[in-house]
Amino acid sequence: MTIMNKKPLFIALRVTLITFVIGNVIAWISGAAPIKFSEIPFSATEQSVIAQHSAATSSATESDAQSVAMIYFLHNRLDEAAATVKQARAEQGNSDSLSALSAAIEVKQAGARLDLLFGQRKLWQLKQALAQLKSVSDKVPEQFDVQLLALWAFASVPDISDSAAHAQIISQRITPVLNRHVIPQPLAASAWLGLTRLYLYLADEDDKESQTTARANARMAWQAYQQIDFHPAWLEPESATLQQAMKELPEHD
Repeated sequence: MTIMNKKPLFIALRVTLITFVIGNVIAWISGAAPIKFSEIPFSATEQSVIAQHSAATSSATESDAQSVAMIYFLHNRLDEAAATVKQARAEQGNSDSLSALSAAIEVKQAGARLDLLFGQRKLWQLKQALAQLKSVSDKVPEQFDVQLLALWAFASVPDISDSAAHAQIISQRITPVLNRHVIPQPLAASAWLGLTRLYLYLADEDDKESQTTARANARMAWQAYQQIDFHPAWLEPESATLQQAMKELPEHD
């Protein structure tokens, strides 16, 4: 091959490389960049639960495995969470709670994923996980743990696959339960914070009446969250972010 023949090939390779780089940069700017989920330290109680589960794997129940997997998930130890759920499914069979937790883990893993195909694999993984959460949450609307996992997933990516609409449906399911004050404080705090995130997103809608309603709901949810005495450590990063957003919310509509 002569130099003259090589030149078109070099040009083609250069154009391809430039397109690849620019395409991925645009995709990353648009939200496809990997999300860093910083690991949150375990409390002494959580460390004890994990240690007990590790020491008694042969006699561990699905509830035990789910509790440990949830601890890993909430503290952003995603690989450990996924492995624990996988093992529980293999040993004890699947359940709605494990399906929901597995899908929620997939949502976070999709966010953390490095995708050099312009975000397409990342988006596919995310949509698959959201579809699974939608299916499970609709199947067991009375199961609070499933609804809470789905709420956070949908509220975190409200522009993907009608997630905002799905989150609003879940809010209608869980708010009456929360108002009865029968939910343990850590779960109630997480639920009210998730609802705050959802309503703040809805407060940016163009419709004035919808904005007013969403802002009022955001204030209500945030106040309910603040009134809870115990806030788990894994809620602190999101709590700080939403606190700032609430400060920026107009005082009067």
